[in-house]
Amino acid sequence: MPYPPRSTDESASAKAFVIAFVMAGLAGHVNSVMLMAFGLPVSQMTGTASHLSEGMALANPMVVITAVIILVGFIGGATLSGLLIGRRPFPESSRYAWALGLESLLLGGAVIGVALGSAIAALAAAAIACGLQNALVASYRGLLIRTTHVTGIATDLGVYLARLIRRRAWSWQGWLLLTLLGGYVAGGAMAVFAQGSLGTINNLLVPTLATAAIATIDAVYQRRRRGLNG
Repeated sequence: MPYPPRSTDESASAKAFVIAFVMAGLAGHVNSVMLMAFGLPVSQMTGTASHLSEGMALANPMVVITAVIILVGFIGGATLSGLLIGRRPFPESSRYAWALGLESLLLGGAVIGVALGSAIAALAAAAIACGLQNALVASYRGLLIRTTHVTGIATDLGVYLARLIRRRAWSWQGWLLLTLLGGYVAGGAMAVFAQGSLGTINNLLVPTLATAAIATIDAVYQRRRRGLNG
């Protein structure tokens, strides 16, 4: 199977678990809001590709255009992440704060799109934000990391469960995958519970402001770290 070499470390930092849970939760929240508002996912592209297939088969140009915009937006967001971050290690680079700040601005654009009644603008901005986030941290100690969808997480969990059955061995990688899955599900559930009382705009503001707060905290941390090392 095409998995990268796994780390031999026996543990992962508590910070990694917290970050994994929070970031996956934010993506789950955004995706659920978009699903409730427009019936379309923006944080994972499998459903979008199927939506594109449906539109092409039914010769429905609006469905095709919407699906293409979401798909291209997600890829564009991942491209932005690659240009901003490159191979800089997390969390040693201040560019992660810039990327998270950009994600917050994009989610803010999605909020504006909802407020103006433009589904295309809202979906496009949210898809770019999710693509950017998903590419921020592609791996951690050899473990593939995806924070905006759970297909790969579910696959890797199956691999680690097979290892557990064969060797009676469970590792921090399995716990981290469960944390990502739990965070995504919890974020989505939070969005559903909040939709009735907050409405789409305020509900989408939750991950927007949360991402801005995380970007600010990371920027302050990086500034202090540079001051101590300077």
